[in-house]
Amino acid sequence: MESREQSERAAAAWIARRDSGEWSEADATALNEWLAASPSHRVAYYRLNAAWQETGRLQALVGNANPQPVPKRPQLSDRQLRWRSLAAALVLAVGVSLIVFKATNVPRGTHATVVGGLQSVPMVDGSRILLNTNSQVSIALSEHERRVELKHGEAFFEVAKDPNRPFVVVAGDKRIIAVGTAFSVRREGDEMRLIVSEGTVRMETPSKHIKPPGPLSAGSVLRARHDDMLVQKEALADIERSLSWRNGVLTFRDTPLSTAVTEFNRYNTRPIVIEDDRVAALQIGGIFRATQPEAFVRLLSEGFPIQVVMEDERIVLRAN
Repeated sequence: MESREQSERAAAAWIARRDSGEWSEADATALNEWLAASPSHRVAYYRLNAAWQETGRLQALVGNANPQPVPKRPQLSDRQLRWRSLAAALVLAVGVSLIVFKATNVPRGTHATVVGGLQSVPMVDGSRILLNTNSQVSIALSEHERRVELKHGEAFFEVAKDPNRPFVVVAGDKRIIAVGTAFSVRREGDEMRLIVSEGTVRMETPSKHIKPPGPLSAGSVLRARHDDMLVQKEALADIERSLSWRNGVLTFRDTPLSTAVTEFNRYNTRPIVIEDDRVAALQIGGIFRATQPEAFVRLLSEGFPIQVVMEDERIVLRAN
């Protein structure tokens, strides 16, 4: 099985060839075959392709208003294109390595992150947990089950196959069960969101008021609150945007500014506060470092009629 790094390097090579001006129908067919061969290929390709297209032109977009023209990307040689695409892959990989705290393989115990932190937790069975900002999990392994309780926050799980020991994530009164797959779980109080990026999982709940959904395959997004539950299918590109936090970034596309600010505040102790409904309703797009709110609001002030007031304990956004 290819590692994530190998998939990203191969995806970068495909992107470089596609943009080289030498793309043919045979190349397109070969790319489609490579994408179809593995979910990890598709994940790597769409993640790097999004980063490649957004790099150098992270700009805010206001609803249906005409955006500022984007300067044409200068023509580069095939060699330069390959280097820049490979560099994009390496930036993503290195960016994670700089912000993820290394951990030794652990059979059990509690692991937590601070606000703005990420932590990689390799498990002795070959599985891996990536904890997002302000999150906590408790791990317990037995002969019959691999059990992880998500106390709060968000985590991404890459599960090693072991048919004899299901991998169970407990979030409140709900249980997510997998054998070998990849998915994320976000828990905030009684609210839970499950995103399946690879393989299949199933969910159990003790509630008598809702019927658990059937097997959830890649692309499934489940949202649950109390006794309410909604399951939707989303495009892989949308799934990757939701999971871009794994690379230390937040990705938005036609997103209300109020929603984007809520996400930023999860990663920073100095909150952004919107004091005008007109500002809250603006729509933005781009890729931003989750722990750099100052850079985010600076871009907002350059692209919108927004006044940014930097106070000691908060950042205030007002209409100009």
